[in-house]
Amino acid sequence: GGSDSVDSAAKLARRYWHEMGKPEKNIIVGRTKAYHGMHVAGTALAGIPLNREGYGELMPDAETVDWDNAKSLLGLIERLGADRIAAFFCEPIIGAGGIYLPPDGYLDEVRQICRDNDVLFVADEVVTGFGRIGGSWFASSRLNLEPDMMTTAKGLTSGYVPMGAVFIAPKVAEPFFSGGVWWRHGYTYGGHAGAAAASMAVLDITERENLLDEALRLEGDLATALSPLADLDTVSEVRTGLGAVTAIQLADPAEGPAMLGRMRAQGVSGRVAGQGALQISPSFVMTTAEVTELADRLEAALTF
Repeated sequence: GGSDSVDSAAKLARRYWHEMGKPEKNIIVGRTKAYHGMHVAGTALAGIPLNREGYGELMPDAETVDWDNAKSLLGLIERLGADRIAAFFCEPIIGAGGIYLPPDGYLDEVRQICRDNDVLFVADEVVTGFGRIGGSWFASSRLNLEPDMMTTAKGLTSGYVPMGAVFIAPKVAEPFFSGGVWWRHGYTYGGHAGAAAASMAVLDITERENLLDEALRLEGDLATALSPLADLDTVSEVRTGLGAVTAIQLADPAEGPAMLGRMRAQGVSGRVAGQGALQISPSFVMTTAEVTELADRLEAALTF
């Protein structure tokens, strides 16, 4: 799944620079609030302190910068030296950390910083990939990120069976093909035939039923129907407007578990992400009328 994809990308980033004659470029950078799975590299990269608690130093040479300030990344590069930093991992939309949309211009700025300093840009699209961004297969294409690597999972099979994948730009792949380098890495179930068949079926359905366009419609529907919930006393913010995903931030994060119970009583399934954010990630086939019904039921759960 996604954790395997992230660990694969972290290893490949370091190995790439080794093959390029720069083994000292081995620092991997993540962001606060970020989530990159639960394997060693992903946990070390993540910006969720509780997920790292009790394990000691999981991975040497892992750094964290502010999730919403490109100058924080630039400052780290200037302080440590571009000749030491291998890759920057970036979720176009922060997912499990609480559904945080990128500030205006942020992604363009960090992407250019990586180009200027010869740092690999890794787009973690486990959440946004395969349509969740709306209107495009990937956030990287919709937002013109041109990543050096892209980690994916989730939507690849729509979750019916486990499968993840890493997309690798020609620049990063080149040493391992033309140079005859054997990258000793793999998983027992890598390329599993059953998972591959499921993913092909999901991709066919996505194309046949125009679900990329439906996800883009949902982007607008969610913003229209759920944004007014920010006026409720129990809500501090509604984060929406990019992709078929929304977060309703509770004014009191401690209310999260109880709120899930009230949501279920209203017939709404969801989860708490980050610090008291109710994550809403509907199926792409959800209609506009159903989104309106969802908002009404959420309002009933949030009003107590």
